[in-house]
Amino acid sequence: MAELDALRMQLADIDRGIMELVGKRNAIAKIIGERKAAANEEVVVPSVETVVVKRYVDAGAAAGVSAAAATRIARAVIDESVEVQGRVPRHAEPKSICIVGGNGAMGRWLSAFFADRGHAVSVAVLDPANALYPVMTVAEACKNAEVIVVSTPVTSAAAVLAEIFASKTSALVFDILSVKSPVESVLRQMVDAGMFVCSVHPMFGPSAPSVAGRNIVAADCGCAAAVEEAAVLFSGGTVLRMPLEEHDAAVAYVLGISHAVNLAFSEALVRSGFSAETLNAVSSTTFRKQTAVSREVSRENAALYYAIQRENPYNDAAVGHLADAVSELRTLGKEEFCERMTAGAAWYQA
Repeated sequence: MAELDALRMQLADIDRGIMELVGKRNAIAKIIGERKAAANEEVVVPSVETVVVKRYVDAGAAAGVSAAAATRIARAVIDESVEVQGRVPRHAEPKSICIVGGNGAMGRWLSAFFADRGHAVSVAVLDPANALYPVMTVAEACKNAEVIVVSTPVTSAAAVLAEIFASKTSALVFDILSVKSPVESVLRQMVDAGMFVCSVHPMFGPSAPSVAGRNIVAADCGCAAAVEEAAVLFSGGTVLRMPLEEHDAAVAYVLGISHAVNLAFSEALVRSGFSAETLNAVSSTTFRKQTAVSREVSRENAALYYAIQRENPYNDAAVGHLADAVSELRTLGKEEFCERMTAGAAWYQA
């Protein structure tokens, strides 16, 4: 037993040394991040990450570490560097930005994000007493703000945009809704009237420490210049430009079907009659990975997830494909079952 304790103490020393090295690596990564921020360069550079992963795999082979383990370690270290660099402030030309719905989770995230970048942030909220930033009305924002961000529930966004439309403000205006169909009409009317409008969708939630390594969709409603100005505001993230009409169809799979899979998986476990403790005790690698994601989804904003499921007109088809696929898997013969798995693997490689 004493021998084991001594060996474990050696491991503890090595673990502390590893953390010290990661800390030193982060310090260098921060300096690189500062250089990137000054040059307004992207934080994530896939070609560089590929080189880093290969470096770990090669070093792992020489040290007796499997390629799979070396790759996982490389990804963890790279992701840590991305987060360090993503937290480096990026100070662009300061603008006055009003967040409509600035007391919500994403509203507060956006407020802090823009304030950290040197912008003058205000909010238009229903509960001014709980506001963290100066408060103004939507009408005041339309007169005084250079950027107006609509960060409200889907159910109230169209009315807010209609009020902004009526003002004919010259500000850059965009929403951050997960579903665009309910506001597509008013967005296009605003653009047709010559207003500076686009539609943005951060593909992450308010727990994200930064935009680095994360996708932000900038949907074009007909004003390409507005898309580009919005993209500048989110520099450091990966800004993906697409036509507004394509957004909901893609998101039906990216969010709608992925949420449905995880919610249904959790519901099936609840109905199983087994406790989480029992199933976790006999879990497989796949089960652990799936439950980790499903557990996170189950703790998200239920009202928002309901809206994503019910407000997107493309979700019925996407979830229908899921239901059909699950149903068919129960009836396929061995040969066709294997063919389906092969086709699925080929899709990921395309």
